[in-house]
Amino acid sequence: MNIDYKRYSKISFDSRDVEPGTLFFCKGEQFKKEYLDAAIEKGAEAYVSETDYNASIPCIRVDDIRAAMAEAADEFYGHAWKPYPLIGITGSKGKTTTLYFLKNAIENEGKRVAYLSTVDSDDGVEHFESHMTTPEALTLHHHFANARETKVDAFIMEVSSQGLKYKRTDRVIFDIGIFLNFGRDHIGKGEHEDEEDYFRSKLLLMGQCRTAIINRESARFDEVYEAAKKSKICEKILTFSAKENPLFFEIGIPGSFNMENAVAATMAARELGISDEAIAKSLLETKVPGRMEVFKSEERDVVCISDYAHSTLSFEKLLTAVKEEWPGYRVEILFGCPGGKGLQRRTDLPKAAAPFVDFAWITEEDPGLESAEDICRILKNEFDALGIENTIIVDRSEAIKTAIENAKPKTVIVMTGKGREEYMHRGNEFPAWPSEVSQIEKYLK
Repeated sequence: MNIDYKRYSKISFDSRDVEPGTLFFCKGEQFKKEYLDAAIEKGAEAYVSETDYNASIPCIRVDDIRAAMAEAADEFYGHAWKPYPLIGITGSKGKTTTLYFLKNAIENEGKRVAYLSTVDSDDGVEHFESHMTTPEALTLHHHFANARETKVDAFIMEVSSQGLKYKRTDRVIFDIGIFLNFGRDHIGKGEHEDEEDYFRSKLLLMGQCRTAIINRESARFDEVYEAAKKSKICEKILTFSAKENPLFFEIGIPGSFNMENAVAATMAARELGISDEAIAKSLLETKVPGRMEVFKSEERDVVCISDYAHSTLSFEKLLTAVKEEWPGYRVEILFGCPGGKGLQRRTDLPKAAAPFVDFAWITEEDPGLESAEDICRILKNEFDALGIENTIIVDRSEAIKTAIENAKPKTVIVMTGKGREEYMHRGNEFPAWPSEVSQIEKYLK
């Protein structure tokens, strides 16, 4: 598009965020003309859309609204991702932990880091709890611009399959792209039509990075490596295996699977010129909020683990680590599935958990516009078919309290999906909710 984006005071896809002089983007399958009307009322100067709504302000027609948003964001903010090293991390499991290992290593060197993670984010100006792994392009470049303004030394971000598929990172080149692993997830309406679509979406990162760091133990490694090799942008390919590239550092987070994350972060840090001393300190001291957080009642011999695991791969790795760490303990799991996305999880996750657990507490997990009770019943049917004893307690706070109070000695209760999040997505709202971690600490006493 040949558009002078700088003539507008603002670019936005949220009618609530519009001010006079805004260029407004009509985005999404659920878009309604009333959103455009609200934007015009607030002073939008023009709108970009795949449909001409015959509104009272000029329409810029495009064939692909998402590609248009990526171009507009990049131009409006003046390629704000260029002044600092940009590191993107993708994978079905371990993105956040790898990000924190790397972030802390860079900070241990006395440098400033901006980052976007699924847990929390900090762009140098704004620090906030995250609701989306990879933000829409207009939001993403706003964060890039804040990082540029505050002169950070590096920017690290998790790059989701949807962020890549829906062109949120188009026109951006990563100095380092990390591919951790691949496992089935995010398949369903509004996400990925099948496993192949999910994989191909993740693979796009390899065509957007100058240096690729790839886990040799990942499923479909050969295809990932080939994608990086064929890329016109990628200048350097590094591979690793936690089995074959042992670290000479200790890591402070339990779970053997975290070795993969540690090696990936170490390789990226060394590419950035970070010293081994700074890396070693990070690997030993990093604790990731909501990732394999362990709480114990020594008196009762009960262990509670909080983790954001939500895919088959993350369930398998987490529960394998639990069995290794606490042999002979009864293992119980407490989780639900979100509404409106990842519909395959409702059958896949009980199957992933079944070989490891003795009991399942089925509860709510951000049901959104769906009925939490209906989601729980689907999970119960799956566990029943698998022969795993279970019960439904829809209210998650009540489920946490009941599970902990009824735990017998030598029991590990694994709680997945919520971690330190302080909200519960119900309907169209995100009401405040005491974090799972705070409730574990309260009831475990």
